Amino acid sequence: MIKLRPTSDAQTFSVIPSTFTSSDLDGASVTLIENGTNIADNSATFTWALSSNENYIELSLTPSATLVEGQVYSFELGTATNVYYRDIIYITEETNKKDVYTLPDAYTQYDDGDDEYIVL
Repeated sequence: MIKLRPTSDAQTFSVIPSTFTSSDLDGASVTLIENGTNIADNSATFTWALSSNENYIELSLTPSATLVEGQVYSFELGTATNVYYRDIIYITEETNKKDVYTLPDAYTQYDDGDDEYIVL
């Protein structure tokens, strides 16, 4: 899980994608999907740089809208045919790294009565 702050400014974090070739990463795009609403931010931009020890990359992500405090986003880096990295992003002002993250207890159960489950 990646923790970012609620802002529309660029924020940098480290990832280990499935490819490190510059031609793949230069041709890639990022997608942020807000959990619950499934609203996608396909206009988010990013830049990347190889880390000093070349074991991971530093991504600088700039969303097209302000990230919302307490919200969870799905994050995907890739092309139309390949996914190079996928993760969850949690938005918080909290900077204490010793605090444990717990999911919010706001949960709405939807029951349309037609759900059938098959257990294999």
